Amino acid sequence: MYLYINDILTILCKKSTLNNIPISGISIDSRTIKYGEIFFALKGVHYDGHTFIKEALKKGAFAVVCSNKYNCNVIQSFPFIIKINDPLVALGQVANQYRNKFTKTNIIAITGSNGKTTTKDMLFEILKTNGKTIASKNNFNNRIGLPISIFNLDAHVKYAVFELGSSLCGEIKLLTNILNPDIGVITNIGCTHLESFISANGVFREKKSLFTNMKKHSMKIINNDDKFLKLLNQPKNKCSTITFSLNNIADVYAKNIKFCFNETHFVLCYQRNTINIKITTREKFNILNALAAASCAICLGIPLTKIKLGLERFRLPPMRMEKIITRKGVTLINDAYNANPSSMKEAITSILQIYNKKKIYLILGDMLELGHKTNKYHFELGLFLNSKKNIEAVYLLGVYSLYIKRALNTTTVFHFYNKNQLINKLKIITINNNSVLFFKGSRLIQMETLYEALCKVL
Repeated sequence: MYLYINDILTILCKKSTLNNIPISGISIDSRTIKYGEIFFALKGVHYDGHTFIKEALKKGAFAVVCSNKYNCNVIQSFPFIIKINDPLVALGQVANQYRNKFTKTNIIAITGSNGKTTTKDMLFEILKTNGKTIASKNNFNNRIGLPISIFNLDAHVKYAVFELGSSLCGEIKLLTNILNPDIGVITNIGCTHLESFISANGVFREKKSLFTNMKKHSMKIINNDDKFLKLLNQPKNKCSTITFSLNNIADVYAKNIKFCFNETHFVLCYQRNTINIKITTREKFNILNALAAASCAICLGIPLTKIKLGLERFRLPPMRMEKIITRKGVTLINDAYNANPSSMKEAITSILQIYNKKKIYLILGDMLELGHKTNKYHFELGLFLNSKKNIEAVYLLGVYSLYIKRALNTTTVFHFYNKNQLINKLKIITINNNSVLFFKGSRLIQMETLYEALCKVL
C-alpha cells in the first residue's frame, strides 16, 4: 500500500499533518479490519458503518472516514477522524488518486450486459503469461467493489483488469472516472436492469459512457457483431479502436470453428497472423468473449502464442455453464449465476445446438430487474421457446415465469411458485443418459439449489 494519512487529508480535506503515518490498507468491514488500516464508514441498505467505528478503532485502525453528521465526541483522543459529506464518494476519490500513482500499469475496464466476467477472467489468464496481473474478484464491480479492488495495485503490477457493472443511470461514468482506464471493452448490449434503463437503447447509453469518459488517447475494444456497439466504430476512431467479430468484418475474428465433446476449436485471426485455439467450453458466445479478451491483449502487444496459452488455461467459474454427469448418466448444466432476456436466449440456443441429439429439459426461474415490461419479456421468452425443437419439457419457478407458460403452446410445461415442490417433481421424472437438464434464472432465485439437490439423487 502506497498511502499515507497526509494523502487522505489532502484528497478529502485539503489539509495536512506533521504526524504523517503510512496506511497499511483500506477497510469497510470492522470484522476483518487489520492494524494500521483506514476505515470507511459506509451506509448501506441493511447496515451503517458508523455503528462499528469504535470496534474498528479498538482493532487498530489508524484513521476513520465518516459522515460529518457523526458525533465523535466519545473518541476525541483519536486524531484522525476525517468527516466529510459522503464516505462512499470519498472512497472513490481516494481510490482514483491511488490509481493515478501507477502510470506504468496498464489499466483495463470491461463492461457489457453479458460476458464481462468471463472476458475478464480470460484476459487475466492471458496477461499473467506476460507479467504480474491483478483482476477484480467476484462481483467487485460497483462503487464499493471497484475502489476496494484498485487498492490491490502495487508497483510490480504490469496489468490490472477491472469489471464495471451498473444498475443505475450514470454508474458507468462514475466508475470510469474513478478508474481512469487505458483500455475499455464493452462486450455487448442486452436487456439488463431495465428498471433503470427502460430499454436496450438505455443500456447502450449507459454502457457507452465507458468510452466517452475515457481519456483522449485510450484504446477501445468494439464488438462488431453487436448492432449497437458497431455504431461506435467510426472511421475517425480507427487509430484508437480494435474490433472483433464472428460474423462481420473485424480486426480480430475466428474461423474454422469446430465444437467437440467438451471443447471448442477455432483459428484466431489478426491481420495476416493466425493461431489455432482450443477452449474448454462449447458455447458460441464464449468464442466472442475469447475474441474480446484476445483483442485487448493484442492491443497491449501480447503475442498470439501467449494469447493461445492463456485462453487454453481458462476455465469457466462456478454457475456458468457448469456441467456434471450424474451416477445415472444424466447431464446437469448449472448456468444459474444470473439471467436476462438476451442471456437466456443465447444460453438456451447454445444448449440446443450442443446437445441436438439429446432430450432437453429446461428448468428456468424468473428474470428480475426488468422494469414495467417484466411480464412482456417473460412472455416473449415463451414465444422464443415455441420456435425451438428438441425441448422435452419446461419447468418454471417464480411469479413472472408464469408468463412464459402462458406463451408456450406445449402441454409439457409445469409452473411452480414453491422451490421444494419443483424439486420433488424433478426427482420423479423419467430421464436417462440421453437427458440434459439445464438450470438458469436470476441470482436472487438461486436456481443452483435445484441443481445441487438433483445432483445428489440422479
